[in-house]
Amino acid sequence: MSPRWLRTGALIALAAALPGCAIVGEDYARPDLSLPDTHAVALDRQTAQSAANLPWFELYRDPELRPLIEEALANNLDLQQAYARIEESRARLLVSRSRFFPTLDGALQTAPQPQGNSNDGVFTLGLVLNWEIDLFGKLRRQNEAARAQLLASEAGRAAVVTTLVQQVATTWLTIRELQAEEAILERNIALQQKSLELVQLLHRQGVVSDSEEQQARAQVAGTRALLPQIRQARLVNANLLAVLLGRYPSEIELRPFDAEAQARGIGAYALPVGVPSDLLARRPDVIIAEQSLAAATASEGVAIANRFPFPTIGFGALFGRSSTELGSLFDGGASAAINSWGPQVGLPILNVGRDLGNVRAARAQTTQALIGYRRAVQAALFDVNAASYAYRAADEQLAPLTEQYAAAARTLYLQELRFKGGVVNYLSVLDAQRLVLSSELSLARARLARDLAFVDLYQALGGGWDPAAPPPAGE
Repeated sequence: MSPRWLRTGALIALAAALPGCAIVGEDYARPDLSLPDTHAVALDRQTAQSAANLPWFELYRDPELRPLIEEALANNLDLQQAYARIEESRARLLVSRSRFFPTLDGALQTAPQPQGNSNDGVFTLGLVLNWEIDLFGKLRRQNEAARAQLLASEAGRAAVVTTLVQQVATTWLTIRELQAEEAILERNIALQQKSLELVQLLHRQGVVSDSEEQQARAQVAGTRALLPQIRQARLVNANLLAVLLGRYPSEIELRPFDAEAQARGIGAYALPVGVPSDLLARRPDVIIAEQSLAAATASEGVAIANRFPFPTIGFGALFGRSSTELGSLFDGGASAAINSWGPQVGLPILNVGRDLGNVRAARAQTTQALIGYRRAVQAALFDVNAASYAYRAADEQLAPLTEQYAAAARTLYLQELRFKGGVVNYLSVLDAQRLVLSSELSLARARLARDLAFVDLYQALGGGWDPAAPPPAGE
């Protein structure tokens, strides 16, 4: 058998043996963080998981809110940018995978070669084939890192989705609550204005003093002064909602305000207040941190594979023609055929700490990624606890605030009767009016706090983005 065929057979055998070769560096394994089994309030795993897996379009059933979220998911610029980052990561993974295969390039080269005449150059035209054999797993580690980065990009898109759904719901709820405050103020201004007209009439009849009339005027003016601030806040939130929907900032035209619907709120599903820790692995930010750790671990293996004494083994070939004249490359009589192929071996000998420094830098990056992963899990646990406590506290506030408002309204009714009967002065009526206004505003704001805590808790659980869930149009 000729040496050429022996060499070819050896290369084929080497390539076949590559899957069994050891891969330098450590395989990624999820670190043990010694997390508690539960946090916040104890809850069985099945209940918590069903809440986390509930799609947003099953949770937010309001006929006005759902189309707004759908529009945001279709047109929001942050989400479109996240999709572009995924495409970039997919392209980089394709580049990484291409290194497993040979490359074929055309080449036209010139090289000096003493000929004893005016032209000392030799021209070479041909095809150059190169193939690096992944003997120690460097290319496989690069592929692992690129794949982890792709998964992190996809989780980044999921994070944008959950945040976007939360922001749209939060902004919409805030607008509706501000509309409720506008309605409360307008109603109280009308009532106070009517009371002022009564006091003015009684003042002209000499029943009440000028001081009581001025106090009634001040009460109406103070309540009116609150209205522009509420309207300004509503318009700002309307512009923010337009931006979230992918539109230019503008006022959003919503359906007529429904006080009963606003009072009911959005909490149509009893979210849990205690979640097993392993459920947090579904949160996009935790997935991003973990995939970043996996990519850093693989990159550390690449740095080790590049370090002495591991050789780089490959296969190269050149098929073409050579001539001393550029125009004679295709002239069979004035040019010569070149067929050169065989293995390539590169062995680093001395680089004065460069590769060692790269390994240490890669290890430091892996350590940073591990700390980032631990911090992401820590933040996730904190978010769930904080949202759980906020939701429970806001929900517990509603009953006493409702009772307070009812008592304040009854007090105002009685004080007006007593004033008309001459039992008390008008100061008692003014105090009762202020109590009604403040208690009604507090109740509206507590309802908003409950709804916002509900939205935050749903997001903290990692719900609403599951790609396996059917889209709204598929219902």
